[in-house]
Amino acid sequence: MIRMVGSLGGFLGRKSDGEPGAKTLWIGMQRVMDAVITIQILRDGYDTSVCATRVAVRRT
Repeated sequence: MIRMVGSLGGFLGRKSDGEPGAKTLWIGMQRVMDAVITIQILRDGYDTSVCATRVAVRRT
């Protein structure tokens, strides 16, 4: 599992490579969270009223 997350963070997994480092795992976990959020949006539907409110709040 560590190597799978590491590969999302850029870990190549060559024979001479060690295990993925903290930064690589962090980037990989960010990609996992991006996928989770995308799946949640696709399952729940895309509510434009909620998104428009969030954008308006960020801009102020």
